[in-house]
Amino acid sequence: MNAIKEAHYNLGIAYLEAGQYNRAVPEFEAAIKLDADFIGAHCALCRAYLEQDALEKASASVTAALKLDDTHQPALLLCDTLTQAYYDKGRQYHGAERYSEAVSTFQKALTLAEDLERSSQDPDIKNKHIYAHLGAAYIGLKAYQEAIDALQNAIALDPDLVDAHYNLGYAYVEQGSYDQAIPHLERAIAIAPNFKRAHYNLARAYRELGNLEAATHAVTETLRLDPNYQRAHELANSIKQAHYNRGITYLNDERHSEAVTAFQNAITLDSDFTTAHYNLGLTYLKMETYSRAVDALQKTITLDRNYKAAHHSLALAYLGQQELGKARDAAKDTLKLDANYQPALSLLEAIDPSFTPSATQTSTPPEPEQPTAPQSAGKPRQETHYELGIAYKNSKMYTEAIAEFQKAIDLDPDFVAAHTSLGEIYLETGRLDDAEKAANAALRIDANSQPARQLLNDIKQVRSTQSTQSTGTPSHVTDIKKHYERGEAFLNNGQYNEAAAAFKRAIKADPSYADAHYSLGVAYLEIGALDDAKMAAEVASKLNADRQLIHELLTAIKHVETSQRRRKLWKKGLSYAVVLGMIAAVIIFIVNWLPEPDPPDPLPVPPIFSIGASLSRDYLLGGQTVKLTLTIKNSGGTVHNVKIQLQPQSISGLNYETPAPIPEILKSDEETIEIPIKADRNIGNREESLKIELIGNNGTSLATTDILLRMLDTVR
Repeated sequence: MNAIKEAHYNLGIAYLEAGQYNRAVPEFEAAIKLDADFIGAHCALCRAYLEQDALEKASASVTAALKLDDTHQPALLLCDTLTQAYYDKGRQYHGAERYSEAVSTFQKALTLAEDLERSSQDPDIKNKHIYAHLGAAYIGLKAYQEAIDALQNAIALDPDLVDAHYNLGYAYVEQGSYDQAIPHLERAIAIAPNFKRAHYNLARAYRELGNLEAATHAVTETLRLDPNYQRAHELANSIKQAHYNRGITYLNDERHSEAVTAFQNAITLDSDFTTAHYNLGLTYLKMETYSRAVDALQKTITLDRNYKAAHHSLALAYLGQQELGKARDAAKDTLKLDANYQPALSLLEAIDPSFTPSATQTSTPPEPEQPTAPQSAGKPRQETHYELGIAYKNSKMYTEAIAEFQKAIDLDPDFVAAHTSLGEIYLETGRLDDAEKAANAALRIDANSQPARQLLNDIKQVRSTQSTQSTGTPSHVTDIKKHYERGEAFLNNGQYNEAAAAFKRAIKADPSYADAHYSLGVAYLEIGALDDAKMAAEVASKLNADRQLIHELLTAIKHVETSQRRRKLWKKGLSYAVVLGMIAAVIIFIVNWLPEPDPPDPLPVPPIFSIGASLSRDYLLGGQTVKLTLTIKNSGGTVHNVKIQLQPQSISGLNYETPAPIPEILKSDEETIEIPIKADRNIGNREESLKIELIGNNGTSLATTDILLRMLDTVR
């Protein structure tokens, strides 16, 4: 029997060396049948199968050989060769985006690699690459946790494996674990500084964590490496808008230094961001940093010659620098854009007594060297100082306003309006004793002066409010009203976070302000902070706010908790807030000379789609129909007119149609689409890959997936 066994083996070897692998295989199998422990025949059979690219059969043969002797060097070499073959095959599948096959193939390579651990060779060098590619294949399947596990194994074998660090960071970003993504993306960049996708995803992670400065640096570096990287441009615009929105919030909260930084960061990402330049100038104006305000506002006007508010704010900045001639010119430029713009008209009347509305079209008189206002024959000097003081007061330039009112009083000690206006500034700045002195001085001159009496009442109310507060922070009636009205304006514009902040400031100044508590509850309702909305409504109720309004608010909160349709209810049940907000917005515009900052554009909530595909049967038989079921989920913003694109649009032997677009997919929605696929009778035995892609209404890709169609002729 040994002679027959050897004869089969030797004949198989001859066929193998001659390249006749089909004839070699049965000879080796015959030898093994005669002697199952013939390790040489198992190894030779593995070689024959390898030459035929029959990896599964080759794997079974080498596994049988190693079970007989796990130190057999030829078997170990064959195992290593087979591992490499699986690895190469897996990379081919991955390159063709056949991720399921790639995952299966890499896993088989790793299984064989375990057998090599018993050899004298160190398999880790190869294993780290298998794990790295396995992780990348899992990412292709959007199986991020499995990808993370594989990539961590790769990094454990080689801490400097750049692709593994990048893919691990990317998987963490897609999973929403942004803090865990950052170290790996930064490590990838440290190893490969020009890895643009690593910079891009690092920017994504920092943006999601709210670190806009770091996100700005990362996305800027991405665009430096590739100025045409469209996704990076889109991310930069998103970060830019976030900086801008943050700047507006800081500006409204009077956190001026932080507002400056935010607007400058926005400008870093877009040097032509007109409204960011304008609001930067406005912030500097409020900080009384007039030279920088001038630079920012001049840049704004360079970008948009018709920006009326920028011209007017530039006039105020020049006024702050005591450059009355330039202030006059800037105010006239404002009136060229809008001849009826009252703040500019009032400013010109204050700094140029000879001004008449028609004078905006005439040549500009010579600029005075000193900031003293020119005097006309028909207007006393104290009137000029008073009007200039009003101009400073309305632009919140209080130091200059106090000086002008004091000059008016020095020239005319009985100037009641100057005393009263001086007292109003002292009240505005928290100097209550000085405000009271000014009000009493006005009443000594005219005991019936209503503005002076109102000023005294305001002072008393502020002192009463201060006595009930644990903090010593000065507060006053005008600020309370301003915060409340600003909150109503924000509420009307849909800027609910900003509205809540304004109402909180009003409540801080006056904790018993029932309307502010109620409106804060409305803002919280729109934000979705339902517990806070309930608490605010309850406080407003205890403070005797309108019972009907409180009832409607609590009803709205309850309805949102059960139906999540708060916007529809808001429009039906709380529409009165819109009217109040519009009135408040008009009042703010009329009363304040200094333009309010441009409201931020709300950051759009991006759609986050996933798509799954399954067939009603594993195989498509000739002449029969199967159903392709698509499960579409959206965990992000609403998208309209979502198209489903099938690639290729047609496959020989198959009949299917592209489904109609989906009109709307809301957040947390799930859509199920069924697509019948009919196979021709003579379809043949083959496989085809079908790509399914969701396309948004702006042509962007929302999600993709692939499914393998396995076709068989009708069984006869």
